[in-house]
Amino acid sequence: AVMRAIFAKAVVVLGSATPSIESFYNAETGKFKLLELPERADKAQLPEIEIISLKKTSSKSVSDSISEELRLKIDEKLKLNQKVILLQNHRGFSTVARCVNCGYVETCENCNVTLTYHRTKHHLRCHYCGYVKPITDICPKCNQLEKEYSGVGTQKVEEELRNIFPGKKIIRMDMDTTSKKGAHAKMLKDFGEGKADILLGTQMVAKGLDFADVTLVGVILADTGMHFPDFRANERTFQLLTQVAGRAGRSNLLGEVIIQTYQPNHKTFEFVKTQNFVDYFKHEISERKKLLYPPFGRLILIEFKGADETKVSDASKKFAELLNEKYIYKLRSVGKEFCKILGPSPAIISKVNNQFRYQIIIKMYRESDPSFKISRSVLDSAKAAYDRLGLFNQVKYSIDVDPQGLI
Repeated sequence: AVMRAIFAKAVVVLGSATPSIESFYNAETGKFKLLELPERADKAQLPEIEIISLKKTSSKSVSDSISEELRLKIDEKLKLNQKVILLQNHRGFSTVARCVNCGYVETCENCNVTLTYHRTKHHLRCHYCGYVKPITDICPKCNQLEKEYSGVGTQKVEEELRNIFPGKKIIRMDMDTTSKKGAHAKMLKDFGEGKADILLGTQMVAKGLDFADVTLVGVILADTGMHFPDFRANERTFQLLTQVAGRAGRSNLLGEVIIQTYQPNHKTFEFVKTQNFVDYFKHEISERKKLLYPPFGRLILIEFKGADETKVSDASKKFAELLNEKYIYKLRSVGKEFCKILGPSPAIISKVNNQFRYQIIIKMYRESDPSFKISRSVLDSAKAAYDRLGLFNQVKYSIDVDPQGLI
C-alpha cells in the first residue's frame, strides 16, 4: 500500500491501536507523520486488567482451563445480565494426543506437526493441510489403551463452560463453526441481540467488535503465541491481548479483563496491564537494537521446498554457496562486514503438505546498505547463477525481504 501510494502520489493512513514496532519507529523518526487519538470513543474508560497465574490456581477450580477467579467473575457478570467474551487462540478440543504407555504422539502424515483432537467429529485433524484421521483408543505403536489428550482448544473450553454455567447460551466462533457462508455474521448478530451470554472464540473475537453490554473479557491462555521461535512473538502477543481487552467496557459500563498465564511476571504482561503502548515500544525497540532486528536490521528469507528432501537440501546448499561467493566479492569493495548468512537449515515446520522446507536467512545491517542496492545486486547475481545451473527444477524457491514470519 505504501509503495502504491508513492507511485500514485497518494496518502496512506495506517490506523491501529497497536501499530507494529517498525511503523511506530518510522513515526518516531519522522518518516511517517504521527496522529494520535488519546481517548476512547465516547470517552469510555479503559478496562481494568488483572493477570492471573495458572501456576497458583485455586484447588477449588472445577475446570482445567478456567481459574476460580475467572469463573467467579463470569458468574458475577451473567447475574447482572451483562455479556462476556472469552479468547482461546487455538481451535479443536486438545492440541496433543499422546499414548501414556509408550509416549507415542499422533502426528500428521503430510506435515511435521501434531494432530489436533476435535471431539465434535471425533477425529484428529491437521490445521496445516487438512488431513483427517479417525480417533481410536488403541495406540498404533504399542496397542495399549491408555491415551491422554493435553492442551486446550476452544471445543474443550466450550464443554467446560456448559458444565459450569448450565442453561447459559454460549456461542463458539472459530474456523470450525464459521466455515459456512454467513455463519460469522449470524453469530455476531445473535450475540448482539442478546441470544447468547458468552462469546468464545479464537483471535477473530479480538478485533472490531463493539458491544455496549460486554463488561468482561477473559483470556484462557495468553502464553500460546509467545512460544513461537520468532522475534515478533512477544509483539504479536501484546497486540492480540491489547486488542481483545479493548472489547470490554465500550460504553458507560466499566470493563474488566482477566488474563490467565503461566508466566505472570513476563515483561509483556506488565505493559498489557497498564495498556501503555509507548513504554512497550521503548522496551521492545531497545531489544531490537541490541540484536539488530528490524527496523535496525533487514531480514531476507529464502525458502526452498519440494517432495524430495535430499534435493531440497542440496538446492539450498548450492544457493548458500553462491550467496557466500557473491557477498565475499562485494564485501571486499565495501570494506566491512554488513550481513550474516544463516543456514541453510530445515524450517521450524520442516514439512507441510508433503513438501520439505529448508531456509536461508540473511541478517543484514541496514546502515551498511540503506538503499538495499548491494544486497539486491547480490541476490540477483546469486539467483541468476543458480537458475543457469538448471539442476534443481523440482525444487521451488522464494525470496521474501522483510518477512512477517520465519516459521
